[in-house]
Amino acid sequence: MDITPIQTIKEKTKGLESGSGKGSPNIYSSFPKEIRDALTKFETFFRENLFSDSPLLNEVLKYIFDKRGKRIRPACVFLSAMASAPSKPFSDLTFAGTAAIEMVHTASIVHDDVVDRSDLRRGDKSVNAEWTSRIAVLAGDYLMAKALMLITEYQMFDFMYIMSRPIVEMSVGEMIQIEKSIAMDTTEEIYFEIIRKKTAVLIGASMEVGAKSSGAVHLADTMYKTGENFGMAFQIRDDIFDYEKTNLLGKPTGNDVVENKITLPLIYALKQAGLKKQKEILKCVKQSSTDRKYISTVRDFVLENNGLAYAASVAEKYVEKAVSMISGLDDSPAKQALINLSYYTVKRHE
Repeated sequence: MDITPIQTIKEKTKGLESGSGKGSPNIYSSFPKEIRDALTKFETFFRENLFSDSPLLNEVLKYIFDKRGKRIRPACVFLSAMASAPSKPFSDLTFAGTAAIEMVHTASIVHDDVVDRSDLRRGDKSVNAEWTSRIAVLAGDYLMAKALMLITEYQMFDFMYIMSRPIVEMSVGEMIQIEKSIAMDTTEEIYFEIIRKKTAVLIGASMEVGAKSSGAVHLADTMYKTGENFGMAFQIRDDIFDYEKTNLLGKPTGNDVVENKITLPLIYALKQAGLKKQKEILKCVKQSSTDRKYISTVRDFVLENNGLAYAASVAEKYVEKAVSMISGLDDSPAKQALINLSYYTVKRHE
């Protein structure tokens, strides 16, 4: 992939700094009022369609959603819907489709934490750590089933494939990642395929749902591709964080390294080294799962070999692809907000 730095990214993200603490980033404050109002209404709709007859399950679900994330996927649905049909108000299908997307996403991260045996999620205990892996799996299964029930209840049968495809892709992507974490032979091409399946496909589906729910069926494919490219950039930026973030002692967190996940910064750095050094670093990656002192060695190696700079430049390329996909849409506040969000994603700090 051509990695010529995109000099305009810094300028285009000027003033779009991320917020501090948990919750939605400050970029959301620049969204059109209709989008901000829709996101607020969505929170109520989402919770009303979430809870069950089981007090324990409700406790788990409340725990999950009190740790609210950035709501990137709901934002993508509403931005896509409004950018595709600027004069049309959001329909019930938009809210139902958004809720289904968020349920699938949440289920996937709850299941991922079980698979990865992760004790933390955004600095708090994961569901499997707070309760048990069995409860976490059941909660994830419930969310997946609720997403399908919403599709049926609102007769969104056109959305069935849109929604089911990411579930299949995420499962396959996770299996490939597990296989490669054992073999320790992830290539750049395999990495892109993993993050496309695990992250980008669902964000693409979010934007496709937005376009279709607004009646702009002719733009569904364009918006899907926009979301997929945006999702690739988003995940690459997340993988860069793993080498940037530090704990209270100032040491790198390196969670991906501990889980033997070889992501783009390390893949590039390894390509710059000789075979002996590659073996030495991969040995550190393997040992980091039982002794975290090796994380600093891997991080320093990545920094010394420009792994983060390379990964950032690739993320910027994907952002440019995403923005170019919607260049033909009529100008509107929602289109501009979607462009701003795309550029922001590669410069965010959380």
